[in-house]
Amino acid sequence: MSQEAKVQTLPTFYELVSKETRQLLYETGSEISVTKGSLLLREGELPDYIYFINKGQVRLTKTSSEGKVFFLQNKKQNDLIGELSLFNHLNSQFNAEVTQDAELLRFKRDELEKLMINKQELSVAYMQWLSSQNHIMMAQFRDLVFCGKQGAVFSILIKLSNEYGIEVKQGVLINRKVTNQELANYVGATRESINRILKRLIKQNVLSVNTKYITIHNIDFLKNHLRCHNCPFEECTV
Repeated sequence: MSQEAKVQTLPTFYELVSKETRQLLYETGSEISVTKGSLLLREGELPDYIYFINKGQVRLTKTSSEGKVFFLQNKKQNDLIGELSLFNHLNSQFNAEVTQDAELLRFKRDELEKLMINKQELSVAYMQWLSSQNHIMMAQFRDLVFCGKQGAVFSILIKLSNEYGIEVKQGVLINRKVTNQELANYVGATRESINRILKRLIKQNVLSVNTKYITIHNIDFLKNHLRCHNCPFEECTV
């Protein structure tokens, strides 16, 4: 099978349900507006609500006992927040912070559980979507565990280029400022470690950095290191 034939795009939760079921969700939930900087979930607490993102972004983070912050994932339009507490009443394993002003659909946990029990299409969509989210998280940890800090940095650079990249004469420009501290938070490293990795890549002419804007000159170098050609999914963003 060719690589082109096996590539898949991960659907959003919204795309997995019918128009009728979407309307049912809107009738069950409450629409709310949340400002940047607000916390939807706190690590260690049992969530009372599940959130569906209509607009905006929410970042999932985890904090170590030493206070180091680790970025897990950015949740975007049509994603769910707090979904892992459904049907098991487990405490949240991460913080969920709004990073862009957001329009959300908020559900009481028990109400959404009842809706899924009574609506088979919704419960199947939930399992499909949860499986795809698990794939994303496993890929992230695979890059970190098997490829080390350097491989994890390569992975984040590829994801940032997929999400914010624009083609330029020199390669792919990540069209937003990216600090060493941000990269460190994504891979659980220190800023000094990130600085050393970027310096090596600059010396090898793999990338260049200009006032915190990164241009990747040889993205195949990063992809080959991570063996991206073995990945069955097209979507790869932060």
